Amino acid sequence: MSTAKPSSRLPEQPGEVIDRSNTFVFSWNGVRYAGHPGDTIASALAAAGVRVFSRSYKYHRPRGLLTADIFDPGCQVQVGDEPNVRAAHRLAAPGLDVRSQNTWPSLKYDIKAVNRLAGRFLATGFYYKTFIKPERLWPTYEKVLRKFVHAGEVPPNTPSDYFDKRYAHPDVLVVGAGPAGLSAALAAARGGASVMLVEQEHQLGGHLRWGSAEELTALAELEAAVRAEPGIEVLTDSVAAARYDDNWVAVFQRNLPNVAERLIKARVKTLVVAAGLIERPYVFAGNDLPGVMLSTAVRRLINLYAVRPGKRAVVFSANPEGDAAATDLRAAGVEVVEVDARTHQGGLKALGTNQLTGVELAGGRRIDCDLLVTAVGWTAPTSLLNMSGVTPVYRPEAARFVPDTTRMPDTVLATGGLTGDGTLAELRTHGDAVGREAARRALGLANRWNAGRATLDPDAASGSVQPSDPVAIPTLALLPHPELFFTPGGGFVDFSEDVSAKDIFTAVKEGYDSSELVKRYTTATMGPAQGKLESVNTVALVAAATGRSIAETGVTTWRPMYTPPTLGALAGRKFEPVRYSPMQSWHAQHGAVPLVAGQWIRPEHYGDPVGEVRNVRENVGIIDVTPIGKLDLRGPDVPKLLNLLYVNKWSKLGVGRVRYGVMCAEDGVVMDDGVTGRLGEDHYLMSTTSSGAASVWEWVENWLQTEHPDWQVHVTPVTTAYASINVAGPHCRELLERLVEGVDLRPEAFDYMNVRTGTVAGVADCVLWRIGFTGELSYELHVPASYGLHVWERLLATGADLGIRPFGVEAQRILRLEKGHFIVGQDTDGLTQAYTAGLDWAIKLDKEDFVGKTELRWQADRANYPRLVGLQPLDPNIVPQEASQIISDGGHIVGRITSSRMSPTLNRSICLGQLDPHLAEPGTRVTVRLHDGRDIDAEVTAEHAHFDPEGKRQRV
Repeated sequence: MSTAKPSSRLPEQPGEVIDRSNTFVFSWNGVRYAGHPGDTIASALAAAGVRVFSRSYKYHRPRGLLTADIFDPGCQVQVGDEPNVRAAHRLAAPGLDVRSQNTWPSLKYDIKAVNRLAGRFLATGFYYKTFIKPERLWPTYEKVLRKFVHAGEVPPNTPSDYFDKRYAHPDVLVVGAGPAGLSAALAAARGGASVMLVEQEHQLGGHLRWGSAEELTALAELEAAVRAEPGIEVLTDSVAAARYDDNWVAVFQRNLPNVAERLIKARVKTLVVAAGLIERPYVFAGNDLPGVMLSTAVRRLINLYAVRPGKRAVVFSANPEGDAAATDLRAAGVEVVEVDARTHQGGLKALGTNQLTGVELAGGRRIDCDLLVTAVGWTAPTSLLNMSGVTPVYRPEAARFVPDTTRMPDTVLATGGLTGDGTLAELRTHGDAVGREAARRALGLANRWNAGRATLDPDAASGSVQPSDPVAIPTLALLPHPELFFTPGGGFVDFSEDVSAKDIFTAVKEGYDSSELVKRYTTATMGPAQGKLESVNTVALVAAATGRSIAETGVTTWRPMYTPPTLGALAGRKFEPVRYSPMQSWHAQHGAVPLVAGQWIRPEHYGDPVGEVRNVRENVGIIDVTPIGKLDLRGPDVPKLLNLLYVNKWSKLGVGRVRYGVMCAEDGVVMDDGVTGRLGEDHYLMSTTSSGAASVWEWVENWLQTEHPDWQVHVTPVTTAYASINVAGPHCRELLERLVEGVDLRPEAFDYMNVRTGTVAGVADCVLWRIGFTGELSYELHVPASYGLHVWERLLATGADLGIRPFGVEAQRILRLEKGHFIVGQDTDGLTQAYTAGLDWAIKLDKEDFVGKTELRWQADRANYPRLVGLQPLDPNIVPQEASQIISDGGHIVGRITSSRMSPTLNRSICLGQLDPHLAEPGTRVTVRLHDGRDIDAEVTAEHAHFDPEGKRQRV
């Protein structure tokens, strides 16, 4: 496959960021293109003459470069498995597979562009008006609209990237690394503050990067000084996305090796916002054609990436930036026609169908060109200041909103172009003063914090700095600028959402006559740029449509996040440990299929879960149940604690006895269950569900520390201190008699629901429960963790003649379902109160008090709660999927299947389910709707237990 040649690459430029000594290849829609390190995807493609990068959201109009930076609305692409990549910001790399999004059959010939012909039927709000009735067509509407979702794809089974999280506490956080931001960071660091400098571009310098020789020299000096300053941490390709109370700032860092994105939770003493200015597009007919660019985009392409953006250009300029763009274009060999927007009267129109071919000026004058450059004004990105409570104020003489710096919190400062205009020297002076003041305020705050801390030497507070007088911050004046927002001919206001000037006027005419209402009705400013390009133009159009001034109309509120983060970054690093039992090496060596169960890796089965079930019923099996939560409780007031947290009674539990208990939250919802045994006079061992181990420990400590600190109870979590093994089956007593010392295992001496301590396989201080989750005679052994593998292997060796086999979690689930034992979190949910779970027999409302008692009394009085019931499909060969809905004759949902399996013991399908009370009587037939849409009949059983409901097998 041949590689496209870079037809628009210029000779070396003074400020270019590409490395011409290295060339690599990547693909764009299946065609190979060359790039250099430092190129963005868009700049590398533009150097090869590519002008169309995407199709628009609604009308599928061709879109090209507009801003040539991270906010460019026409450059969202798919890169491999990653959708919605901003090609004008993402750096190109060898081997990237880059494709256009939501185009078919190709970017050039996109069949959905037929929407342009139906444009008058797709006016603003058409979806509100069109897709309301009839309701029966809503599923059809959804399917059709889903085809037009303007985004990329996440293929199934895409490997997850690694995301990270970090906590930081800099004295000063400077957002923006233009001349003012760099100067502020330097001054703050030299004033004794620790500084974090955050810049969303890949390089420091802001507009200096594409500036004159003098500006490039100043940039080099500033960057060298910043890099050499040990008190400054520099983060490029990073963004301060949100500011919350007390200067809690969310920073997203993207350029770390082997990390997709990192969320830095920064608690800063002083925040300095130096975000600069964003160039504002102009609204005119044809303003979205490929070939229409902003002056800053042109200057970026030429000076940073050495790309000639066109051959013949019209520059529509109202400020020095546009004039400089004309100069840069001429130096790049582009023929230039300048139109002075400061004196220009009348309309402006871009000509062309799929690309720019010319410009029409007032009076009908036409100029052939392939590039139209506009420079009509600026938007101040005040979002972080808005999040600090600062409202922007419109200044008509400068044609832009600016922050009201007199109303900012003491811990927030602003500098640079965000606050006003100035020469390079003035911007640096302003930044320097703000940086010194930021350090002063930060260190003063640190002194106040340190004053409240205990110290061995009160006269020598660590790191204290004597407070100084406030720094005088000069004012940056606003230079005059004409108010240029739109022409009478209309055009696009929001390029991401395909919202036009006509749409804004229509919205106002239909009664949506404020900026906030127009935003929501038209979706203007709701695209990926989130208003950074569109908001001021939207406000200007609303003002024109309502007859109000721009100041009276006001802007919409900028809320977090400033830039969309990935969901992975919000989730952050996985801090949870991965836990293994001491027997995990044996499981892996013997073919166990691993199951991720919360933090634990457990054996799901050893190849034949059905055979494992039958072996437990007929012989003897062992299962690793180490993840069961275990709390050691000691003290004379343990019975008070158990009576408070469990719904049943505990005062009369004798030494050596075990009792099953259920915990409810204060709303009566079942939160956990397990057994607790009394090992000694003041010594108890509590077990919890595997998933509830940590939460129950927290729950116990919460009640002890906040409500009953006077109780004498000491709680020690011992989940990982013990390896736990359940030995189950008709031959399990015979097996244990060969290995247990110091415990009489005869049923009359060690009955069901009892606990003993003794020696197992030579290991002392083991705890033996006589309980039966499987419904068989069984013993649960808790042995010191370091001996877990030894005991496991001795059990297997000693019981070989008894037919011993290990069984996994899947066999355990089948066994417990046959016995009718429910699982908290599967057969219950966040609304399942105790009576619904069939725990009537356990709830003792005559107790003085327990957690959830009031709610459970109300539930008992109402008696209209759902019931947990046993269910058996009439067709024994059909196993309804868990979560299948149970429906009434009218199609209304009256319940759901919570657990279902094929029972090897009964050779039929069995279930547990939640069911409305009027259908919960034994023998009632109900309809279960399967996932594939079929309906089957099932019958409510007399018991939850499908097998041995009397419990004879576990009590022998």
